Amino acid sequence: MSDLKVRKIDFQFPDDIAFQWNPGNPYWGNFVNYATVIAPAFERYFIKATRAAMGRISSPAVALDADLFCQQEAQHSKHHLAHLAMLSRKYPELEQVRRDVLSSYEHLFEKESEDFHLAYSAVIELCFGPLAKFVVENRDSLFVDADSRIASFILWHLVEEFEHRNAAIDIYNDVVGSYWYRLKSAPKVIYHIFTIDKIVRQGFKDHVPHEPGKVGPSESILCISKTPLIQQLKLLYELCCTFLPYHNPNNIQQPEWVTQWFKDEAAGVDMRAYYSN
Repeated sequence: MSDLKVRKIDFQFPDDIAFQWNPGNPYWGNFVNYATVIAPAFERYFIKATRAAMGRISSPAVALDADLFCQQEAQHSKHHLAHLAMLSRKYPELEQVRRDVLSSYEHLFEKESEDFHLAYSAVIELCFGPLAKFVVENRDSLFVDADSRIASFILWHLVEEFEHRNAAIDIYNDVVGSYWYRLKSAPKVIYHIFTIDKIVRQGFKDHVPHEPGKVGPSESILCISKTPLIQQLKLLYELCCTFLPYHNPNNIQQPEWVTQWFKDEAAGVDMRAYYSN
């Protein structure tokens, strides 16, 4: 019996949501918009890699988690596409940026081996456990004056990233199993992420107007600047630890807020505007 649950929450992204939906922390708002352009292709790539490897998974428990992981990722992709559709109705050229990101991942999938795709997924997904914990613990600093519909959507995504934080590394270890191959693949993974970053950042610069005196739509480098420095250093340390051979995602302590989120969702609470600051 897996602990993963596929939740089909009906998030809505009507046009009354502002492009800059988080004016209290516009850098974080920009980062979320930036991530929503990348996420559909990113998650599609992970799903394709996992589905392609299903026949090589020997453990029934890992195979079950792999299937549920793909279903969760599909739900994340669906809602990021809906959010991106709303952004693209305001700035239609963003659709081409999405296609450029998708093309890069399609090329990567054709070019590299199945083992590399699983390594890519493991390298990135291991980072999402510490990141999800950081965002949840600093939610009030990040989601300042935020639209509750977007904030609730992003926190749902991160809660589930925390929930399936073991899935990608379990799949990788079952199918490939080499720590050194994963470590050797990491520079190529990071290089590809920087390539995607360049595509999206340039797309925002080219296609979304910059209002004078305000944070530009491509500026997200300071997105965690309102969080305590000690928390930022802890995040950096925990991200570095994901590259160590003895790293265990289960050692990441689940925040109480996440536990309560799971309880409320299971009890039937409407999660579509669950969080407001």
